[in-house]
Amino acid sequence: MDFSNINGFVVLDKPQGPTSHQVDHWVREILGIEKVAHIGTLDPNVTGVLTMAIGKAVRLVDVVHESPKEYVGVMRFYEDITEEEVRYYFKKFTGRIYQLPPVRSAVARSLRIKTVYSLDLLEKKDRLVLFHVKCESGTYIRTLCTDIGYVSGKGGQMVDLRRTSTGPFSEDRCITLQDFAAMVELARKGEDKLLRDHILDMTYAFKDYPKIVVKRSAMRNIAHGSDLYAGGIKIIDGKFRKGERVAVISEDNDLVGTGIAMCSSDNIFMKVVDFDHIFLEADDGKDNVVRIGKEAVQKSGSGLHKDIQRSEGRKDTRTGWYGRDTGPEKTADRVWKGKNKGRVYPRSGADKGGGGKERHGRDHQ
Repeated sequence: MDFSNINGFVVLDKPQGPTSHQVDHWVREILGIEKVAHIGTLDPNVTGVLTMAIGKAVRLVDVVHESPKEYVGVMRFYEDITEEEVRYYFKKFTGRIYQLPPVRSAVARSLRIKTVYSLDLLEKKDRLVLFHVKCESGTYIRTLCTDIGYVSGKGGQMVDLRRTSTGPFSEDRCITLQDFAAMVELARKGEDKLLRDHILDMTYAFKDYPKIVVKRSAMRNIAHGSDLYAGGIKIIDGKFRKGERVAVISEDNDLVGTGIAMCSSDNIFMKVVDFDHIFLEADDGKDNVVRIGKEAVQKSGSGLHKDIQRSEGRKDTRTGWYGRDTGPEKTADRVWKGKNKGRVYPRSGADKGGGGKERHGRDHQ
């Protein structure tokens, strides 16, 4: 089995001790490939769901990371507290809450608003409380426990935590790192069925998202950076509103891309999806960068990199202009870099190549 062709996810049951980045390193060594990344960092002492993205799925890490997380944890209060009081303060911390990240964290230590979707008491014994929480990505559970203890007047802290899900990836899909290594060894010997059964394809990340099936005729334009328009839609599976994330798949159920809906599913018009990730292969056979309007698609190897990059403020290597639009349109505005830096001039049809640059330079000196 060629592990370099794996594009998908494997859900590991992280043990206490190693960091999430150490687990990344071990998975890379086991598979012998570099394209591996985890989704949602866990502290060394936290166990549970650590989803590993492999191959092309690495480019979906930021998308899946937006998904809600679920945890089961144990909190200890410093003073006696009744079950009714615990439920009362848990309810107080359900919904939108303020959080200040801990001193040792990967983000700036500034006050943030996070959403706790549910916070339930599962069991209580003396001052120990077993709880389940579903929350927005980026919520610090240790800080949540400390804040509950402070507001209750009893004081408290988190003593144990296990993540049970990250978006669609739940602990019922978990395997240990040792089991994963054993599956890879079997695959090297030609027995790859067990490993394939535990590799989830890229569409699994969008199991709970609305989906749009595109026509084959629209695939080429999308591969070259075009957004999805109404004429390219074959089927809409699920309801969505403007501004929500949707998954775009092919008629063969392969992931084409994902982006933000520009209209609702009940009111479809011209531009339907503004892509931020495209996973189709395309090859223009010429330049390393194909520009479509205000977007650039960077080539990687024999195909296009598929991740759309905004080209605002970048240099057009053909003309030397810096501008809001480095695309091929003749009407794009340009900003002259030089004596009159910062001024915006409309680009005429005659403005092509170095000649256009020199003419504009003389006109405005």
